[in-house]
Amino acid sequence: MRRALIFMVIVVTANAGCGDVSLPPAGSYSEIVVVADGGAGGEWASRLVALFTEERDYFVSTEAPFQVTVALSDQAGEAPAVKNVVWCGVLDGPTEVGERIRRVLGKADAERVRRGGSGILPREDTPYPGQLTLVITAPDEAGLRRLLGERGAEISDRVETSARARLRKNLLVRRDDALAEALRRRWGFRLEVPSVYSLVGQSETPPGVELHRDEPPRVLGVFWREWNHAPSPGELDLLFGFRAEYVRRRYDGDLMDRDLVRCAAGRLGSYPAVCMSGYWHNDQHGSSGGYYETYFVWDRASQLLWAVDLLVYAPGREKTTLVRELRAVAETFRYE
Repeated sequence: MRRALIFMVIVVTANAGCGDVSLPPAGSYSEIVVVADGGAGGEWASRLVALFTEERDYFVSTEAPFQVTVALSDQAGEAPAVKNVVWCGVLDGPTEVGERIRRVLGKADAERVRRGGSGILPREDTPYPGQLTLVITAPDEAGLRRLLGERGAEISDRVETSARARLRKNLLVRRDDALAEALRRRWGFRLEVPSVYSLVGQSETPPGVELHRDEPPRVLGVFWREWNHAPSPGELDLLFGFRAEYVRRRYDGDLMDRDLVRCAAGRLGSYPAVCMSGYWHNDQHGSSGGYYETYFVWDRASQLLWAVDLLVYAPGREKTTLVRELRAVAETFRYE
């Protein structure tokens, strides 16, 4: 299992305002600095490191979604200039961490935490543009312990969701609006297309579109068929067959492993979806293979089942950042 990694942290004084910042947050969206009561050996930091580094299965490998550094508690008066910072401690505690948490929250939110017993409070662009500051706090140790035990998945998801949104914003600084409009006019769906992606294929039989980015290869596909009901995870065989037939014909003979597949209810942006993920391989091109995930979204008005398909081929390389990028773009999908 990958453990928490240590990386160099650039720090600036916490008293600097956003207007004084000359450098954007450094590093990767996969990096988190945790500042917690008790420091690296304390209960709160240990729990958070475990939450943020719980490995994800990409079928070809498992990876921790984040690399975590725990800052020393006496660094609480400084703000790490990285993309994700998590402050965790007792709200009304006498420590520097507690003082910093109260300052970040302000009086109104601090009082709401006291009344509600605990809080997971994200602050976007705080204190610097492009930075997430996530505050995890409770009025006492028992409440904080309960919060971390009962809402751990939500804590990790808050950072991941924010990371995708900030990444998407950066990707779409340069976008291909002409391609996006051409896709809308011809096929009837909207997708915001970063300029680093290109159209590599589109077809009426079977209907679908493929966008591609190199180095390493990743594919974002959209395809569809008539369907008269909302899909469910229990229809794995039907959904598997739908994708298997499409990719065999459109992805140059790709095959899917029926023994390496998962299916669960989820979301794609604002849409409820069924998410299927698994392992693909292609025997026509040596022993190539990799990870895919497909979001099935039903359009009641047009009686269409849309499949938004994400695929990576990166043998021996990290998958998390590639999949995060594909998800960030895929979440701009809209049917008309």
